[in-house]
Amino acid sequence: MGLVLKHIERTKSGSWQYRRRVPKDVAEVIAKREFKRKLGDSQRAALAAYPRYHAEVEREIAEAKLGRARTKGVANAKLSEREAYAEALRRRADLVAAGASQDDLDIVADTLADKYPQDEDGPLGVPPLDRYTINLLRDAPGKIKAPEPTLGDALKLYLKEHLNESHPDTDSRVVGLARRVIETAINAMGRDPALSSIAREDARAVRDEMLDRVKVRGRGVGGKVSAATVSRELTIITAVINFAKVEFGLGDNVQNPFSRLPVERVAKGQGRKASEKRDPLPVDVLKETRDRILANASPALAHIWRLIEGTGCRIAEITGLRVEDVKVTGDLPHIRIEPHDLRSLKTESSRRQVPLVGDALAAAQEALEAAEGELMLFPTYGRNRGSDAASASLMKHLRRVSVDEKHVIHSLRHNMKDRLTLSEAASLDQNLILGHALGGVGDRVYGGEVAKLRATTRVMKRAFGLEA
Repeated sequence: MGLVLKHIERTKSGSWQYRRRVPKDVAEVIAKREFKRKLGDSQRAALAAYPRYHAEVEREIAEAKLGRARTKGVANAKLSEREAYAEALRRRADLVAAGASQDDLDIVADTLADKYPQDEDGPLGVPPLDRYTINLLRDAPGKIKAPEPTLGDALKLYLKEHLNESHPDTDSRVVGLARRVIETAINAMGRDPALSSIAREDARAVRDEMLDRVKVRGRGVGGKVSAATVSRELTIITAVINFAKVEFGLGDNVQNPFSRLPVERVAKGQGRKASEKRDPLPVDVLKETRDRILANASPALAHIWRLIEGTGCRIAEITGLRVEDVKVTGDLPHIRIEPHDLRSLKTESSRRQVPLVGDALAAAQEALEAAEGELMLFPTYGRNRGSDAASASLMKHLRRVSVDEKHVIHSLRHNMKDRLTLSEAASLDQNLILGHALGGVGDRVYGGEVAKLRATTRVMKRAFGLEA
């Protein structure tokens, strides 16, 4: 009686061999076209050799199928429990779609489990992805509950779906801030908590940890971060959790413990000021820093400093100027602050025309000459995050003069505010120059741009003692 085992054939020489084509679904993983091996010259020898070699072939096919599924996943170490569960489900689905039977799935599961040390309860030290893969291959998916989403899962979803972090136009600073804030919260709680397990006590612990941080700026170490900064960061955490509640379908069963968490009242109780604004630069600090920058910094940085000092604009508003935004001829020289592809604005009221008088006008003229043929007034800094680079460079000079934490580049806006106040400029004119929110509807809507610019030019000249 001949052999009737699968994949067995007799050769012309009379021996018995195992011969089996490599399945199409793993042909891209297993390079050879077929499995082929001589089992023996007799039926008895072939029967004895068959089980061992057939098991080797089944194991190799199973490992190839698992490897094919793995190529669509990511590394164990990068996955949260929930992501590992989802990836394991995809692995199982890929195997089933490739025609794997439950016996095949069991073989794959056993193959994967055999790679880890074993005890009487099963494999040891298995990372989440492989652990879920083994369990989901052995049992129907409905029998294994998906892990609850954690705060880390919420962050990843928020970055992907809400901030669209992979898009080239997404501001990396916003993405980085959200990631840093959530990581701070996770570290403060000592775990990556399930969203349903975060208590108000945890939220208070995060808030207190944030309030206790110490600022380091330039060459000086400042005091603790402001209550306003912590409030903004807690707002980010609140937004991330609220977004996750909707997207994960958690509904009202999960509360947001960071919502309306008091900050300023607590900060006052710790001896903090309710408001920790920047200070204007004192006259001696302003003069010494200016002299140092004009003597040692690049011409572009010197022009940026002079324009900030002479207009009260934010640094990003100056570094983001295009050549076409600068008008230095006619009766009303000015710069036009408006959003464009390389620079957004903080608020709608930031869109404005700012007069150029005195040294600021001279700096603008010099900068235009240097930028001839360019799109941006400051090509080195007129780019994404260019204002950060300019600020860091200018701060190095300022820190050589003052280590006071409240003395920063933004202080120049406060210097301008003081100039305008001391020159008895009306609030409307101050707001138009500095880009602050305007008051009533009449101030926001009515009046021509030329008339407003003519009025603010008179105010600016008076503030710098340049009245005709």
